[in-house]
Amino acid sequence: MRSIVSSCLLVLVLAGCHPSVGGAEAVPPSADAGLTDARQAATTGRFIPLSVGARWTWNAYDTLTGLSGTTTSIVQSLDTLAGAKSGIQAFRVLSTTLSGSTVNWQQDTGTAIVRHREQFLDAASAIMSDHLYSPSKLRLDESAAHTIANAAWTETFTDDVTASSTARVQPTTTVNVSWTVEAVAEMVTVPAGTFTCLRVHSVESGASGYDSHFWYARNVGKVKESGTEVRELVGYSIP
Repeated sequence: MRSIVSSCLLVLVLAGCHPSVGGAEAVPPSADAGLTDARQAATTGRFIPLSVGARWTWNAYDTLTGLSGTTTSIVQSLDTLAGAKSGIQAFRVLSTTLSGSTVNWQQDTGTAIVRHREQFLDAASAIMSDHLYSPSKLRLDESAAHTIANAAWTETFTDDVTASSTARVQPTTTVNVSWTVEAVAEMVTVPAGTFTCLRVHSVESGASGYDSHFWYARNVGKVKESGTEVRELVGYSIP
């Protein structure tokens, strides 16, 4: 009986069984996306393909707390922002973390994905802090000038934080981030498969001091992350 089960599992592996995300089958990139053969890098398509219903799951590890597990991101809706960001259309993204969750609003400018607002929630879903980024906080610059090897630039934004625990606005913080493109076609193998990736290095000034590497594949999204937080893609579904 064990040999029969093993044979069935082998057949599933050879058939290209894909991991699932939140109970739904993780959809691999289509043939049109040019990523069915990982040795051939796609020349079209976004590195962060935002669309309502898109979702990703990663194996995660926090080097500071020692926590490990799975994290997810789901694009819930396309919202029109109000207040200081009035009129901007941005995708509402809910992400689970190893200690709680975040809700952030990301805009696709056509050449970049930027964050305008981000809320950090605890394990009970209570808001711990609410961040407003001006003019915005870069997630990834996908312009031609910033997706070539050795491209380097500096980003500056302000971070206005409302701390719910004290109900007051903290002083505005100015943050500088140094970006470098370290590779444009690096082969990366993770539980979700093997992908040809753009590798970028991000170093943030200020108290956080974030120093992270990110690997992105066209038409897929973030495949891998290293730094304070370590992540590897397990499954994804892009509508």
